[in-house]
Amino acid sequence: MFLKTIKFCRFKGQKYEWSMEGKSDEQPVSFQKINLIVGKNATGKSKTINVIRQLSDLLSGDVKLSQLMYNTSSYDLLFDDNGKDVSYVLEFEEGKVKQEVLQINGVVKLQRNSHTGTMFYEKANTDLEFQMEEDKLAVSRVDNIQQPFFEPLQNWGKSLNHYRFGGQLGKNSLLRDKNAIKEDKEVDLKDSDDVTEIFIKGENQFGEEFTNRIIEDMSKIAYHISTISVDILKFFPLPAFGIGVKESDIEDITDQKEMSQGMFRALSLLVQLNFSLLSKTPSCILIDDIGEGLDYERSKSLIDLIIEKVKGSSVQVIMTTNDRFVMNNIPLEYWSVIHRVPKKSLFYNYQNSKEIFDDFKYSGLSNFDFLRTEFYTIGFESEENITEQ
Repeated sequence: MFLKTIKFCRFKGQKYEWSMEGKSDEQPVSFQKINLIVGKNATGKSKTINVIRQLSDLLSGDVKLSQLMYNTSSYDLLFDDNGKDVSYVLEFEEGKVKQEVLQINGVVKLQRNSHTGTMFYEKANTDLEFQMEEDKLAVSRVDNIQQPFFEPLQNWGKSLNHYRFGGQLGKNSLLRDKNAIKEDKEVDLKDSDDVTEIFIKGENQFGEEFTNRIIEDMSKIAYHISTISVDILKFFPLPAFGIGVKESDIEDITDQKEMSQGMFRALSLLVQLNFSLLSKTPSCILIDDIGEGLDYERSKSLIDLIIEKVKGSSVQVIMTTNDRFVMNNIPLEYWSVIHRVPKKSLFYNYQNSKEIFDDFKYSGLSNFDFLRTEFYTIGFESEENITEQ
C-alpha cells in the first residue's frame, strides 16, 4: 500500500494555522513511488516528513491524539492498496476525534463523530454502532476478523521507516553486550539510532547476503570496504561494541567512533535499508536531508542507489534535500517543489504541473534554476525575469 494524496491542516482558523496542499486551493498533495521534495529554506520540507511520520504513529496505535504537540489537525488521505482506493479522513481537536471516515473503493466502512459511530462488521455483514476513547483512532483497533480492512492501514503505519539523515543515525549508540540481542525482539525502524542492533539481527537472519549487499552498496558510493562487523571499540574508555569496517586503503579496522559523520550516515542508512528490504517490511521510507554531510558525488550516487533499490518494488520513498548539486542531477520527474505562501505550503510536481515541468527542458537552465527562478509557478511567462537574473 502506498500514499497517493494528502491534505493536511493544523490549527485551522487560528494564528498557528499551517496546511499542505497542491498548487491550488483544495487540491491535495500527490505522491509517486519515488519522491524528492525540494524548496527554499523554511518552506516546509521537514514539516512534511514529520506530518507523514505522525500519521504512521497514529495509524499504528503507537501514539494517542492527546500525546501530540499539534493536537488540533485534520488529514484527508488517499492510499492505493493493490489497486483498491482507500480513502481516510481524520479530524481532531484538542486531542479528541471530531470526525473519522474510512472508505474502500467508495464504500463506507467506518463513520465516526467523537467517541461514537458505526463501522462494518464482516461476520454480521452489516454496520453496527461502536464506542471508544476520544483520543484513539478506530482504525487502530485490532480485530482482523471483524474489521480486516483496518489491517493495511495499521501495517502501513507500523512498517514506515524514518531516517533523519542530517542527524546522528546511531553514531553514538553503542552496545554493552552484542550477544544480548534477542532474536524475538522487534526492530523499530522508525528509531534510526538502533543501527548496531539492526545490523546484528540482519547478520543473524540473512547471513552473507545481508553483509554483501551493504559492502556492494557502500562501494557504489565510493566507500570501498571489504568487511563489516560488530566488535569491541578500540579507543573507548569503557567496554562497548559498535560497527566496524575494513577500508581497502587502511590496514586496521575503522569503527563507528572513528568514521567521518558522512561515512557513518551512509553506512547506517544502508544497513537499515537493506535489513528493511530483505525483511520485506517497509511500506514507506522517509529520508530527511538526504546527502547532508556527503560530498556532491556521493550524495548523487546515494540517491541513485536508493532509487535503483526500490524501483519496481512495493516500497515508496519520500526524500527531502536542500543541496543544489543533488537537485541538478536528480530528474525533475521525481520532484515536488514546495512554495510557501501565508499559512500554507503549496506543492508543484509532475502530476499537477506536467506542461511546465516538460517545458523546462527547453530552457537551457540547470535543475536548481527551476527552483531558484520559480519557473515551476508560471513557466515561460517568467522567461524575461529568468534572463534578468
